[in-house]
Amino acid sequence: MSTMMLQSHLSLSCGPRGGVPGLVTVPGFTVPNARTWHQRRPDGRRHVQWRCPTATPPQSPAGAVAPDLPGTCTPDPNIAAWELLRDFTLKEFRGIAQAPYLSSAASRQRLREALKLAYSDPSVPAGWLGAGHPDVEVLLGVVASDVKFAARAYRDWCEELQLELVKPDSRVDGVVDAMQVRGGVYLKYNSKTKLCYVSRYDGKDRGVLIQLGQLQLGHFPLGFFDEAMSKPPPSF
Repeated sequence: MSTMMLQSHLSLSCGPRGGVPGLVTVPGFTVPNARTWHQRRPDGRRHVQWRCPTATPPQSPAGAVAPDLPGTCTPDPNIAAWELLRDFTLKEFRGIAQAPYLSSAASRQRLREALKLAYSDPSVPAGWLGAGHPDVEVLLGVVASDVKFAARAYRDWCEELQLELVKPDSRVDGVVDAMQVRGGVYLKYNSKTKLCYVSRYDGKDRGVLIQLGQLQLGHFPLGFFDEAMSKPPPSF
């Protein structure tokens, strides 16, 4: 699915994919005698900047040189989580996300942890207010071959992100109950306006799109938070 189609699905006016300013200085690494390091972003154009101490060994209180320490640097975990999610999204658009992110339980767990970390805290570069902000808005778009799969995924994401679960309306002519829509469906949800509806979808994409701030991420697998489908079906 093209970027334009994805934005149309979520009815958003987004900036360029991954609309993050070119440079971000990570808190906690602006220290004296620091080096500036750059990391190329997945799209090859933008990069993250952070600062870390030089390899010069620190001095002990007595003035003696402390044991050698590696001149390593660890980027802020929140920024690293956003970078991982953006890289997954870019690879998913290109159809190459399976091996690095979805092929093993460990890689899928890493993706889940990155999503939860990015979701929980504010990110100015991403335009994301953070989960606890009163004005936060989360958009979900679920595309599935059957409304039952879409409803399961929608329920799972609302539970994991602690969003209010709203009964979806039907936007299919002649079908009053959204759970009775047949064939491929698109389920849209807005956590702020409580808009939630199901419409027909004839495309081939499957999965969950999520919009956090300015960034649209996904598609994540339909069973991302319940791979074994061990939870009972939602009752709408």
